[in-house]
Amino acid sequence: MANRHSAKGVSISIPSIAIISSKHSSPGYVSLLILLLLTILSGVGMEGYLKANAESRMVRRDSQSRQAQYLAEGGIEWAKAQLLVDSGLRQGSLSLVTGRVVIVIESSGGGYKVISEGHSGLAVRKIEEIIQLDVDAGKWVLKSYQELHT
Repeated sequence: MANRHSAKGVSISIPSIAIISSKHSSPGYVSLLILLLLTILSGVGMEGYLKANAESRMVRRDSQSRQAQYLAEGGIEWAKAQLLVDSGLRQGSLSLVTGRVVIVIESSGGGYKVISEGHSGLAVRKIEEIIQLDVDAGKWVLKSYQELHT
């Protein structure tokens, strides 16, 4: 059933348009395709969520590590100030909003070895300084600085 049109002697054959039913257009096949598409999109979404969550944990851990480092450095400074007042001081601790610091002080060849351990969340950073007081200047002289890994 083709229609034939002619214009200026040219014959064109146009096939009749019929609705072709196929086994691929059944509702079950469409449902399967939609289910497959939703599964793929869910997988991509879950992957994005897991990556974002892992990155968030890394940022939080890095932030806590920096806070622990700053706490440990602050503990060293606290020990220096306290040693000016009480040269017999051997330990101390501080609790702050961001964490806590534990300080241990030992006499070391005319000076002091100060070990400060900062805790923030799960992060722990430890610093050891050997310091000596310059009596003429009234200031601490740093002889050694070392970050300890536990």
